[in-house]
Amino acid sequence: MKMPKVSVIVPCFNHAKYLPQRLDSIINQSVTDIEVFILDDCSTDNSWEIIQDYGKNPKVKNIQKNKKNSGSPFIQWQKGIEMASAEYIWIAESDDFSEPDFLEKNLAILEADNSAGVSFCPSIWVDAENKTIESPEHESIPFENLGINLIKNEFTKGCLIYNASSAVFRKNLLENVDFQLINNFKFTGDWLFWVQLIEKTKVCRIGDRLNYFRRHDENVSSKSNKLGLQFSEGFKVVDYIFKKYQVDFFAKQKIYLKWAVKVANSHDFDANLALNQLPFQVKFWHKLLPIISILR
Repeated sequence: MKMPKVSVIVPCFNHAKYLPQRLDSIINQSVTDIEVFILDDCSTDNSWEIIQDYGKNPKVKNIQKNKKNSGSPFIQWQKGIEMASAEYIWIAESDDFSEPDFLEKNLAILEADNSAGVSFCPSIWVDAENKTIESPEHESIPFENLGINLIKNEFTKGCLIYNASSAVFRKNLLENVDFQLINNFKFTGDWLFWVQLIEKTKVCRIGDRLNYFRRHDENVSSKSNKLGLQFSEGFKVVDYIFKKYQVDFFAKQKIYLKWAVKVANSHDFDANLALNQLPFQVKFWHKLLPIISILR
């Protein structure tokens, strides 16, 4: 029996409003050789009714509903990945959507270069009503780089692949991923996921904006920013990188400084509360920020 080219995993929790657009954008991809897994994490809205309807589509291989909420979106990721049989995986978040050629253009990169393990694209940020909020300009610059370089230079600042819906990756890279550790995270588990996934491969970003990243009050990113999890959990990922990879003293100081600036620029969370969750080096640089700004 011929295996599908791409396994598409759709973790869902209370996204009934966005599900039809999400699922239509998957089923109508120009790449048709796909299998779709829709996993509902005990939604309390009518998500399950919508999922059951789409479950009749021949491209949808399996639908499941948890009897109780798992407490972590990454547990759902793991469940879907364990069911996946294709060479490539796309984790398509249930409140996002994509252009019809999203898979086609990302797969073209991976199929042309065996050393590339992840291909992703820049996103258009949209609100609950599909209105464009932002299209970060710097993301439109395509690149290719070794994962280990990105881990040390980019993933210490934040999660470079901040929206899983924007990426396609090779399934065989998952042997490096420790879900037992990742599932302890509520917010930044995806950050650690990408760090572990890309360590021994090349990562490519294409220039086309093919993904729509939904920003609304009920999504994980918005809730977590208000709780300060980008600081309390985020720096745990940075600490993981420091411990596992060789990051020299001066490089670490630059990273601490960047985190001090991140705290100063945060509008969602109180700076003092954030600093209390970060190492003393970040607090040190935060105190020096007024002096640094004058010297500049």
